[in-house]
Formats: sequence, structure tokens, C-alpha cells
Amino acid sequence: MEYADKSVDASHKMIASTTCAAALHQAGKIEEAEKLFIEAEGLQKEGQPEYPRLYSVRGFKYCDLILEKRDYKEVLKRAEETLEWAEKYLALLDIALGNLSFGRAHLYKTLKEGGDYSKSERYLNEAVDGLRKASDQAFITCGLLAHAELYRIKGVFSKAERDITKAMTIATRGEMKLYQADCHLEYARLHLAEGDKAKAHGHWSTAKTMINEMGYHRRDKDIEEIEKLLDRQ
Repeated sequence: MEYADKSVDASHKMIASTTCAAALHQAGKIEEAEKLFIEAEGLQKEGQPEYPRLYSVRGFKYCDLILEKRDYKEVLKRAEETLEWAEKYLALLDIALGNLSFGRAHLYKTLKEGGDYSKSERYLNEAVDGLRKASDQAFITCGLLAHAELYRIKGVFSKAERDITKAMTIATRGEMKLYQADCHLEYARLHLAEGDKAKAHGHWSTAKTMINEMGYHRRDKDIEEIEKLLDRQ
């Protein structure tokens, strides 16, 4: 960001700001991350007034933070607009990430407001298919874990486990330890839903150790929530 500030090209500062914001988000510094995302979106609007929102990977990362706050209405609004841009002008990855944000937002909307999961399932299916076609291994894990969450909530445990296992295989092969921790968290939630406390505790313990070692404090709340569920069973 310091070097980007010295550049005459504002897009450099925008890219640096969103990259730093994403890192702060993973470290659990939500307010600092959100402030940088907002600043970056202001630069985006100045540089491309016809596209006033962050889009593509940068837009996806901002939506990821917003969804952590469960503000699905904001993400539905953003994803609908940026998906329209992506389908007209951008690449496979951009479309797939838009579908992923849209699918996750619809999932949280259904959990909050009721209804069925048809829209969430549709967009998450399209996201996973699109991410495979785009051949982006990191984001495929994100898609598979979101898919697994949907199946777990619907009670389709075998499909949820299948998707987590696929995500873990990719994350392990690529040495993507943040995603490995995410997989352990989702395994823990799945096994709790299945009533297998021992397996759930094992994955929770592994995730907790990894998260503390990596400073992946974005997931501290997940650790606390699963711990409370373990204590209840």
C-alpha cells in the first residue's frame, strides 16, 4: 500500500487496499478490513464510474466479509449487479464467484426468513461447476465448502461429507492450510449434526490448533460456537 500510494495509477492503490483488507479479514480485524474495502470501492468508483462496485475476485472478497456479518440483503444486491457485468464482459471465474456469493446469500436468507433452498442450491451448483471450468483450485474449495454447508443444513449428510472430502483433498494437495482448517470446522459441524461427538471433537481440536498457530482469527467465533455445541451434547 505504501508503494501504491506513490503511484500515479489509482488502480494500484485500489488493488493493494483490497489485498490488505482481505488479509486483515483473515486475521479477524473486521473493522479495519471493512474500512479498507470501502476506501477501495471509492477508488473503483472514481476510476470506473460505470462499475461503481468492487467486482471479480476483489468484489467476492468484500462480499465474503459482508456475509460474515450475515448481511445477506446487501450481498444479494451486490451479487445481482456484478453478475450482470460478469455475464456480459468478464471471464468464467468472475461469473462463478458471483454465483458463489449469490448462492451463499440466498442460503442465509432462507435460514433467516424461511422458505426452500432451491435458489441457493441452483447458484451454488452453478458456482462449483463454473469454478471447476475456470480451474482455480483455491476458489473450488470455497465452492465445495459452501455446497457442503447447504447439504448439511438440508440433512443430506453423505453429500456434505463428499464435498468436504473433495475440498480437503484439494487444500491438502495445494498446502492451503487456511482452507484445511475450514474443512476441519465443517467436518466438526457435520459430525455434530450426525450425533458423533467424538469425531466432531477431533476435527474441532485440529482446527483450533491450526487457527491459533496461523493467526487465522477470523475463525475464532466458529471455534467458540462449535465448543458450545460440543458441551451441550
